[in-house]
Amino acid sequence: MAVSADLRAWISLLEREGELVRVGVEVDPELEITEITDRTVKAGGPALLFEKVKGSDHPLLINQ
Repeated sequence: MAVSADLRAWISLLEREGELVRVGVEVDPELEITEITDRTVKAGGPALLFEKVKGSDHPLLINQ
């Protein structure tokens, strides 16, 4: 995978490569995100972009 100049370009690259899953539903940052991430990482899954984090105005991107 090529090196990207910025975060948006890197996210676009991950999407094109099929290496990103967008989670569009609201998730709790204390239990839900950790559980989803743990299962995904253990399965060797893709990067995760949580678009609606409960109590936050910002999305959360996680890559192993």
